[in-house]
Amino acid sequence: MSIFRQNLPVQIIPKSNNPEGTKYQGVLEVMETDSMKIRVDDNFFAKEISGNIDVEFSMASSNFKFESKIMPGREDSSIRIQKPSVIHKSQIRKTTRAKTDVKFTFTLWTEGGRFEATMTDLSTVGIKMTGTKELQKNTLLSLNVFIPGASLRFICQGLVMWCKRHPEMDYLFETGVKFTTLSIDAIKKVDRFVKDKIQIQTAETN
Repeated sequence: MSIFRQNLPVQIIPKSNNPEGTKYQGVLEVMETDSMKIRVDDNFFAKEISGNIDVEFSMASSNFKFESKIMPGREDSSIRIQKPSVIHKSQIRKTTRAKTDVKFTFTLWTEGGRFEATMTDLSTVGIKMTGTKELQKNTLLSLNVFIPGASLRFICQGLVMWCKRHPEMDYLFETGVKFTTLSIDAIKKVDRFVKDKIQIQTAETN
């Protein structure tokens, strides 16, 4: 199981009583002989989740998914799940992106403080943003996005896929963020917004 590493961000999707396909953020802490210890978001414990789950994570240009089960007992902010026997791999699909210019706030999942950035494009799988904060690859973020006039708001976790200095302004950084816990309902709303935005942008250029 060399694919697993310490502090690997993962998403947990309960299979029972979860019609919206809600995902909960977690971080792999310890890999044991028959189990995995995962530190999870506080929201996870508020729902008293148990039983069978799906687990997802990303590496490079690939998504991975496996089935597991939550084991009895809780250790502070961590749970233990069964070690997988089969892991499914798929390529991260490219999606249509709409250009935007929307200010929003985010926090680092493991640190305090709130930061501002500008979302420069949006798709159903992630965003590109520009801000003064330099972020390391694989950093977990909590995103709070609201687009006035579009009735679009979503709060979710995201994973930094890359970060580089802005080519024209040295004090800014461009960052690509992949959504990790965007709900099914939010995905539909984002998809609708992106399609409408592209249609408007196309009409303006013709």
